[in-house]
Amino acid sequence: MTKHGSASPRKQTSRTLDANLKRRARKLATDSRVDPGTRSLIRYGLEIKDPDLEQVVNRVEAGETRIDHIHLEDD
Repeated sequence: MTKHGSASPRKQTSRTLDANLKRRARKLATDSRVDPGTRSLIRYGLEIKDPDLEQVVNRVEAGETRIDHIHLEDD
């Protein structure tokens, strides 16, 4: 059987989050000044240990209160 040419193995990523990032994310997840949808996104990111959570936390700490999308860059 032949393999499909576009199917490539996904890069394995570590599913651990820095303790400082977790602390910052938990603080933002309970901050009423942050949009409820963004708080949910942060809580979900914590739950699944999303490596892109840092991008969301940094954007909220920089002043964005509502995150509608995130841009994921390929490594």
